[in-house]
Parts: sequence; structure tokens; C-alpha cells
Amino acid sequence: MAENTIIRASCNCRSSTFTFSIPTSNLPLPAYLCHCNISRRISGALCTSYVDIPPGPDDPKPNLTSLTPYQSSDILTRYFCPTCGTQMYLKYFSDDHISVSTGTLDRFDGIIQFLGHMWIQDTKDGGASDFIPTIRGEKLKRWPTEPGQGEEAPARWKSASSTPKPPLKTDKLYAHCHCGGVKFWISRPGEQSKKAESPFPDLLIPYHTNSPANPSNEPWWLPREDCFLAGTCACISCRESSGFDITWWAFVPVSDITLENGEPFRRYFGTQKTYRSSRHCTRTFCSRCGCTVFWDGDERPSLVDVALGLLDAESGTRAEEWLHYHQGRVSFTEFAKNRELITGLEEGLKAYR
Repeated sequence: MAENTIIRASCNCRSSTFTFSIPTSNLPLPAYLCHCNISRRISGALCTSYVDIPPGPDDPKPNLTSLTPYQSSDILTRYFCPTCGTQMYLKYFSDDHISVSTGTLDRFDGIIQFLGHMWIQDTKDGGASDFIPTIRGEKLKRWPTEPGQGEEAPARWKSASSTPKPPLKTDKLYAHCHCGGVKFWISRPGEQSKKAESPFPDLLIPYHTNSPANPSNEPWWLPREDCFLAGTCACISCRESSGFDITWWAFVPVSDITLENGEPFRRYFGTQKTYRSSRHCTRTFCSRCGCTVFWDGDERPSLVDVALGLLDAESGTRAEEWLHYHQGRVSFTEFAKNRELITGLEEGLKAYR
């Protein structure tokens, strides 16, 4: 009998768990980083990843009854936890096979191998594929749509329809989830943006490293006068609450956020549902499609983290006419489950210009 590897998938609140086994000889499982518009809008991330649960008549299937279903297309239904918002599974109509999100798995080393990027054509600007060009020094393939279909996209690919450089300096940036239950606008930084307060110099440094205070309230969220800081996070809470190994945030003062109808920002609007993932923060996600929306820290109520996958910038998914990406490190990289992926991201961010 072949030796099996036991893997458990679970959401952050642990109300949904599933254990399955895979013959060790079948590992690692192949995976791709998906950049399609749907994945971005249901996750709040710039890219997502899943692996297929091995089929078999005697293999157990995950219990989907406690999860919220969301049919995001005519080929599959997505399932997420209604308590913590974790995106858990994809169930395909063609053969009922189920895929599980990689961020929910309790182990990673030797389990998953990323082979490349797919659906880059939806990004307009290449999206996060330019931030993760290699893993373990091996170049990742870049596919415009499904893997193996058509010619590979080159590095720094941009759509012919993307906004010419320099990108248009619009005054408002629209943001929304896939189902449209959460919609809002972000304004350009101004003097009011500097009045937000943060007791830490940034949240890209883990709490346990004893990052110094910010007594003069330096506005680290404004790396330039015309843009907001964007960062990546690999912490346990973000990974388990989203279902994906990388979360992508923009740090935006609440004074720069207005509702779709022009009303000032308020907590919490639309179809958002709140989840207290730790003693110091509230996360929100759309109760209909499961999209991550905000990370809202108690220590800085005038500043929120906005999930980048909601942004609808003219230039593309990276929204570089609005954001400056932190290139020094991935936040909480030491807590990453998939260290090879996060190392590839850190190396890619440092090399990106």
C-alpha cells in the first residue's frame, strides 16, 4: 500500500474543516496563480490559487452545507465561510470535482508546486505576475488565459487597450466586489490624508519585532503626495481569513473614502459582514460573494486597509497611478506557510521597478 500524506483544510474560525489524504508519490500537486477578474473580485487579492482534491469513490468529500455558495460563472460555484469569510472551495458543474484554496491547507512544503500564472489578459497591466516572475529561481510560465492555451505572455506584458503612460490622473478610483454588494470611491490624497493617525511607523513590520512608536505621526501611508502605500502580507490571520497565501492591501485614510452615492465613509455599509479575527482588529467581507474588503485596526480608526482586488483603475489591476508598492519585505513573511512562494514574491518586489 502506498504511503499517504494527510492534509487538513480549514477556515480561520474553524467552523469548516476537511481532512483528506494523497498518495505521497503523487506529490507535489500542480497549481497556478490565477489573475482573472472573477477571482480578484471574490477574494480581494491580486491573484488566487487552488488545487484539486483527488477524486475517488471511497474518498471523503468536504461538507459544503455549512458554507455559503456563490455561483460566480456558468462553470462553477464557490463556497466560503459565512462567519470568517474564508474562500474554501470551487465545485465544477462538468464533473462535480472540487478544488480547495491553498491558503487553507495546514502544510505546504513538498505539497504544492506553482507552475505559472494564468488569465493574465484580464489584468491589463500584467497584475501580480510581474511581482512573482520566479520561484526557487525557476521562471514561471505566463498564460493569457488557461495554461497551455495560446502563446505565453512576455514579462511586463500590457494589454493594447491599457491606459498609455503616463496614466490618467483621475480624481476618483472606483472599488467594488464581484456581486456589487460593496461599492465605494477612493479620492486622491490631500492635506486631509495627512491627518490620519497611526501609533506604529507602518504595519509591514510584525508586532513581535517591537517596532517603535510613531510619536510624530509620520504619514507612512503616503509615500508620495499623489498615491497611497500598498503592501503584501503573509500572516496566519490574513492567510486563513482569505483562503490565499498572499493578501494585498492599500493603506487609505477614511477621509479619502466615500460611499457609491457620495456619502462619507461609515462602518459598515452594503453587504459587508464583520469578523473579529484578533483582539485588535475587525475584518470585513461581502456576505454574498465572500470578497475580502477591509482590515480595520482598533489602534488606527482613521486609517483602513483596503483589499486591492476591489480596485478598478484605468491602467490595470496594479493601479500604479494610485499606489506605490512597498518593496522591502512581505509583512509577516516569517509566518508564511508557503515560504518558497513568499520568497519569490519578496525577490520579485525588490527587482520590480
